[in-house]
Amino acid sequence: MKLNHINLTSVDVRGDRAMFETYFGLRCSVEKGKALAVMHDEHGMLLVLNDFAKKRGDFAYPEDSDVHHIGFIQDNREEVDAVNAQLRADGWDVPEPRDYHGAWTFYFKAKGGYFVEVATETRLGPRDSTAA
Repeated sequence: MKLNHINLTSVDVRGDRAMFETYFGLRCSVEKGKALAVMHDEHGMLLVLNDFAKKRGDFAYPEDSDVHHIGFIQDNREEVDAVNAQLRADGWDVPEPRDYHGAWTFYFKAKGGYFVEVATETRLGPRDSTAA
């Protein structure tokens, strides 16, 4: 089975499109005004950003939670640090990376209201991987 796409509701589709292009190498395939952007990576995975207010209704992402997030894996700590530094230099409010659950990682809030994680691969031990 292969993951085909992820659909994220965003309150700032254009801002999020620019972020994914600038920092994560995604490219836009389709854009429909301020309401929809279909993006892709080099492996064919699609990321759909939408601001369909009628469909969203009263739904709102949690204000201070990283529960709803999308993650980008990096090969090493230096790459995580480099993405962090680039975001920070461009004015994003990002915390310093830290060791968390066996990964070097940080989370930041996208303009669309959800969170983005940038991390190295999580290295869980045998005991950690079976824990609930």
